[in-house]
Amino acid sequence: MLSQDEFTRYGEAGFNLVPLWKVLPLPERLDPLDVYRALANRRDDYLFETGEWENAVFTRHYSTIGLPCSERIELDEDAIRHLRHDHVESEQRTDDPLAALRRLQEGFRVPHFDALPPFSGGLFGYFGFETTRLIEPRLRRVARKPSGLQVPDVVKLVSRELVVIDHRRRQLFCIVHEDPREAGGHARGTARLEAIVAQVQALDAAPERLPGTTQGLTVDAGRLSFGFAREAYEGAVDRIKDYIAAGDVMQVVLAQRMSRPLACDATALYRALGDLAQTPYRYVVNLGECAIVGASPEMLVQQRGDIVTSRPMAGTRRRTQDDAEDARLKEELLADPKEIAEHMMLVDLARNDVGRLAVAGGVQVDELLTVEYFSHVMHIVSTVTGKLPGQVNGLDVLRSTFPAGTLSGASKVRALEVIAELEPHSRGIYGGAVGYLDWRGQAELAITIRTGVLQGGLLHVQSGAGVVKDSVAEREWQETMDKSRMMLLAAELAERQSETETARPGAAQQEATACI
Repeated sequence: MLSQDEFTRYGEAGFNLVPLWKVLPLPERLDPLDVYRALANRRDDYLFETGEWENAVFTRHYSTIGLPCSERIELDEDAIRHLRHDHVESEQRTDDPLAALRRLQEGFRVPHFDALPPFSGGLFGYFGFETTRLIEPRLRRVARKPSGLQVPDVVKLVSRELVVIDHRRRQLFCIVHEDPREAGGHARGTARLEAIVAQVQALDAAPERLPGTTQGLTVDAGRLSFGFAREAYEGAVDRIKDYIAAGDVMQVVLAQRMSRPLACDATALYRALGDLAQTPYRYVVNLGECAIVGASPEMLVQQRGDIVTSRPMAGTRRRTQDDAEDARLKEELLADPKEIAEHMMLVDLARNDVGRLAVAGGVQVDELLTVEYFSHVMHIVSTVTGKLPGQVNGLDVLRSTFPAGTLSGASKVRALEVIAELEPHSRGIYGGAVGYLDWRGQAELAITIRTGVLQGGLLHVQSGAGVVKDSVAEREWQETMDKSRMMLLAAELAERQSETETARPGAAQQEATACI
């Protein structure tokens, strides 16, 4: 940990926040969700977990627990609000809320330490789908429909106190930020840090969880209500095909929302979701007015130094319990002309998005048409990277890449206009991005798919299907149902398990995969 003198010198050098941290060995069987429940799970806090599938084996990377945040930033179409302890401290009307957010973010001057994890503090939260209206002026001419959810377009929590678990190095970081210019800042930060360390050390190892019973687990369709009636959805698919035939657009991702009562809290849903599937991104974000719970398989964008990465994912087959059958389905997927054409369209879109920011000749397709295995599905994935010029930060990258082509279509702006015309309500959080901008402006954002929003005792789940010229309306409807299935099964499982915390890890996943 920094000494008092070192801490003070950073203040003299012009920094207004400095991290103090302590590194602990990661205890055996310490469950990140238990850490979140013990230290956070109140309001304006979060758990954000990352990992990857490689050779059909899932490896956890980081579990980041953001302790309750006293500051929060909200954006809507023409305003930015800075809240402290749930009270509006300032509100600014502006034509460019994202530019105002960047100015606010650049006001945090924090030294970088290589010893800390990639995200050790900064702005964490979501960019809702209607962030498109903050980026593309043409979309503001399109009438905006209500979302039916009481949420701002963008919420970012100012995350100064964190516990970060590095699973690969078996380390746990407790991190606190304080202002080095304030008298007593070092002592105050040290005392707070020691209190967090004591809380972590007091946690017991998670007991072995007994298998959650998943026998007969199915989606109870009778509890679902739909914002987009099936007949209307299929009619909208046909309308999009008319636009495509006229040369107006090439592809549109048409989404629907379904809702159901939920008799458990967000952490129970998160636990059940993890029992059913491991994905590169999992998160629970408690914002008071709502909670966001998700297991996203897809990155929107990652910025590390001068490299930006996008990983379009399109083309899916279910996995089986048989390796030979999985191999057959993989070959079938790669031989499907419709799936390949749709994927290549989105790769081209990603190249264009990244290319708007990258230096000349700096865009590369590092992986093309690879198949990645997840818990219960396989996807075609490609990786596009770009080398950035100086002074580009995560908000610039967001402007260039948001929303994902896999959630909008091509050409992107026209597809967004068609979505606004045909979907019965604006999307809200779905189809946007959740993740962080660190103090330096670097970003990692997951696409908010396979995600539920809990509000007013209801769970809202949304999913979409990419409509192209050869689409069959009935199949596109079914695709939206298939994509929502994991979250809806997790809701059934969470209610069944209710407060039971004694299931053996992994057993529920193995059983449930067979019934998905």
